[in-house]
Amino acid sequence: MARGRPSKKQQILDSARALFIERGYQGTTVDLVVQQAGVSKPTVYSHFASKQVLWQAMLEQTIEAAEQQRNAIDAAVDDWLGAILEAYRLLAAQPEMLAVYRIMLGERHKMESGAWQLFDTFEQGLERWCGSVLEAHQAGLDDGQRFVLRALCREGILQPAMRDQEGPDTVRLRALIARAVGVLA
Repeated sequence: MARGRPSKKQQILDSARALFIERGYQGTTVDLVVQQAGVSKPTVYSHFASKQVLWQAMLEQTIEAAEQQRNAIDAAVDDWLGAILEAYRLLAAQPEMLAVYRIMLGERHKMESGAWQLFDTFEQGLERWCGSVLEAHQAGLDDGQRFVLRALCREGILQPAMRDQEGPDTVRLRALIARAVGVLA
């Protein structure tokens, strides 16, 4: 294998990722992955036993990359609300993360428990990270305020992005969150 060239397995994963983003889970077939990756069907199945296993491998890579980006935010952003908004904006700016949310929420009945465990682990990690940011900045929010914060970030940033719409600008979203969290204080 030439230096710098992706392995067959990674080539298959990259092709599957592009197809999942473009077509969703239902619209992606192993035959399409074979065609896009330029490999044979036996090659795909030698690395991934099924489309579900391929989806889970792609999900693992995507979640790992998102967690690395999120962890890098700590050093770059001074205030807790800015850090949390930036984490959600990073999620919304990545087509693969939007595809993960669209597929996991919209096609949930097709997912096996392994995919749900990965997604739940990611969501719990995001929640723990938000909690650590709040503690580090001594934000002093209770569980209800944290719930409202997460809900507003999802509704204000992730949901519009999944619908290809503009969400509220940062100033408006900050004010909305500050007002909502303040009301619960």
